[in-house]
Amino acid sequence: MSDPRCLGVLLCFNDGDLLEESITYLLEQNHDLIAWDHGSTDETPRVLEKFRPHLCEIRRVPRDFDFYKLYPAMSRHLIENHIGDYDWISWPDQDEFLEGPARDRRYFDYIAEAHESGDDWIRFNNFNFWWTDEDDPSIREPTRRIRRYALWPDCPPRIRAWRASVTNLRHFNHNPLDGTPLLRPFNLRHYPMRSAKQMRARVERDRAGLRRGDMNFHYENMRRRPSSLRILAAALHYDDGTSELDPDPIFDWRSVYGRSPEPA
Repeated sequence: MSDPRCLGVLLCFNDGDLLEESITYLLEQNHDLIAWDHGSTDETPRVLEKFRPHLCEIRRVPRDFDFYKLYPAMSRHLIENHIGDYDWISWPDQDEFLEGPARDRRYFDYIAEAHESGDDWIRFNNFNFWWTDEDDPSIREPTRRIRRYALWPDCPPRIRAWRASVTNLRHFNHNPLDGTPLLRPFNLRHYPMRSAKQMRARVERDRAGLRRGDMNFHYENMRRRPSSLRILAAALHYDDGTSELDPDPIFDWRSVYGRSPEPA
């Protein structure tokens, strides 16, 4: 059995504090990597330049390019230029880290198994990792500092990996692909809020005005209710980095994100 050829995709915007870990993780999982930066104003460009020798493509996309067209644009780019060279695509959001369904093997090992299975795409459980007052600010790396989490079971579907040959136009990687889904979901660790300062910047500036219809309404909800962003450590599970993630949804993420507004 030969190893599958894997390509990782990152769309970046002002998550530079996490980007070095995101890139390193995918490289360690035997993925080549494409990164597009959608007009970041933080350290993202510097981090991408640091990794330029290890990436197969870096592109700067102007900030005025419509965010809602970014995923379809990358999809077309993959279809036209890359899917013939790879067996599998892994496309996490930049603040996500993909794992298999268990921690006994590397993510890449589980992708290789999926490749041999004949299945075509994989849905992921969304384990939200959130900043709390328990975090040690002296630890620079967010994935080492932020240990509290809970499953968000009723979030929009997280489809983050698929056979390259079934790549279609992606819509925030929520829409299904052709072929057969793997029955057993994989897991992802999602780090949307990593400090009090970063939370404010994300809600008040970086994601301000992003809503369109019922898409990305949650940023408006969080901006209106900033007190909801402070979560007690005791309300979440603790990740020691080796034990299996606990799927018990002990925290109601709708209390933070709210619900989609009713159609007019």
